[in-house]
Amino acid sequence: MPLAYLGLFWAMQVFASVAFKFGSAANENRKRWLLGFVSGNTVGAASIVFLMKIYAAMPHESNLALVLANCGSFIGSQILLALIFRSRLNFPQWAGIALVAVGTAVATIG
Repeated sequence: MPLAYLGLFWAMQVFASVAFKFGSAANENRKRWLLGFVSGNTVGAASIVFLMKIYAAMPHESNLALVLANCGSFIGSQILLALIFRSRLNFPQWAGIALVAVGTAVATIG
């Protein structure tokens, strides 16, 4: 069950990141900015429910729960933002994403 909560948390956090970027790209469009702000905050804040469920499912491994939740949403957000907004990630940026993934794996194995 924690995997389902983790997946939902990641999806909601990634959505919030995309919504904030979508809204911030609206220089003169106040409605688009407001849509990004409200949807990003609504979904992002609601995702905390799943983080709390992850903590409850892993009561003695709260540090591991936090690593999995935050690193997974970071990796997902970086990749999806690059794809949607056509950011060309350079080698050091891809290496950074890979290092976060490896660090997450090491933390979960260790």
